[in-house]
Amino acid sequence: MRARPLTAALLALLALPAAAFDRYEIQVYQGDLQEPGHLGLELHTNYTARGARQPGFPGEIPPWHSARMTLEPALGVTPWLELGAYLQLLDAPGRGVRYAGSKLRAKFLAPRPFGEGSFLGVNVEVGRVPAEVEQDQWANELRPFVGWEGRWLLVDLNPIIGYALSGKDAFRVALEPAAKVAVNSQLGFAVGVEYYAELGFVDALLPLREQAHYLFGVVDLVEAHGRPSSPWEINLAVGGGLGRGADQQLIVKTIIGRGF
Repeated sequence: MRARPLTAALLALLALPAAAFDRYEIQVYQGDLQEPGHLGLELHTNYTARGARQPGFPGEIPPWHSARMTLEPALGVTPWLELGAYLQLLDAPGRGVRYAGSKLRAKFLAPRPFGEGSFLGVNVEVGRVPAEVEQDQWANELRPFVGWEGRWLLVDLNPIIGYALSGKDAFRVALEPAAKVAVNSQLGFAVGVEYYAELGFVDALLPLREQAHYLFGVVDLVEAHGRPSSPWEINLAVGGGLGRGADQQLIVKTIIGRGF
């Protein structure tokens, strides 16, 4: 998969780069923020049990049997702004554990736009990673998110777009959507599916056989109606790519977090 570096800041921010399916932070963003002045810490891990053994570009470490870890601290600044960072590590066969880059992010949340339970916002990331992880080394992202969460159901869409700053495809807009649907059991956990895709450029979508589509079955720790909320966040998932365009066919991922 290629990295697609993006633009500079809100148009500067709105022009920030988005990456393709992120191997380090496989997550569908929702409408939650740390409260102002409060800290949060998440640990993202995933392991490619079955995937490409050959590099996708010269010098890349292929995903086969690679484990990735991302430590994500976050700070609530206002009721509508959260700032955070990603610190990434990679453990690849024959390579050992190595630094895989770092990123800064800002997450903005609008007031409930469509009534109770609805959410709308955007997450902006900018980062620099080693060339063996991302071909162009700028692993950046603009991720709008919109959805609704009720007592029993969560529906969430992240219509991610990206475009490169340099090279032959500079400033061409690419589509990389993600989505999630989950059912709250009211027993303290939810079950659902997460979807991620790389569809190509708006002006030249890839043929279906060349697109990358990823599907995961997920279990989340969630609040049961009428019970106290937990400071912990847990997301457990197993899934992988569908079709020839995906370079990872079986992935196990976890997110474990806590607010302070």
